[in-house]
Amino acid sequence: MKKIILIEDDEILSSGIESYLSKNDFKVETCKSFEEAKIKINNSFDLAILDINLPDRDGINLMNTLRENNVRVIITTVKNDEKFIVRALDSGADDYITKPFKLSILRARIDKTLRTALVNDDFISFKDLVLNNKEGSFYYKDKKLDLTSLEFQVMKLFINNPNRIFTRDFLLDRFWDRREKFVNDNTLTATVKRIRDKSDRDIIKTIRGIGYRMD
Repeated sequence: MKKIILIEDDEILSSGIESYLSKNDFKVETCKSFEEAKIKINNSFDLAILDINLPDRDGINLMNTLRENNVRVIITTVKNDEKFIVRALDSGADDYITKPFKLSILRARIDKTLRTALVNDDFISFKDLVLNNKEGSFYYKDKKLDLTSLEFQVMKLFINNPNRIFTRDFLLDRFWDRREKFVNDNTLTATVKRIRDKSDRDIIKTIRGIGYRMD
């Protein structure tokens, strides 16, 4: 049974989510504030549902603690604001959902976030994609992909973090020196296009206005 920590100050919403998830074979621990969550968070949780508008402190400040304990995170927010969502994702959240939402949609997001890659020492696989760590190469439907060093590193980040949304700014900062004149927003777009052309157009999906994820 997967264990979820629900960090939500709205008691009616919290009760509804807890009841729904408990009936769907999840074990749920609830918190109503930043300070309460800070005490309860540990590595026994598989996932956190985090309201970033907590009464005592910005919920984003819990991201480091959650990540240090290897807890996956879905943020909830009433702010359907691109900059606010990007900030949360850049802080380490895996996904987000905007209030109000249907509980069935939340459940679908939870299932997607918890769906992890199959890993052993030599291979990481996700759907039809396989990373062979011994060879340092990717295979898609048993066909070896002819990737550049940069394309390989981008793919490696995604397969190690399936279903996690990476913002465009995060990816540009991670893989390029943005002080270089040739680096701009189109640089990332072109790299993702080349990866898709060499594998499958749906292997890395665009999250419009935010970034990309592998799902």
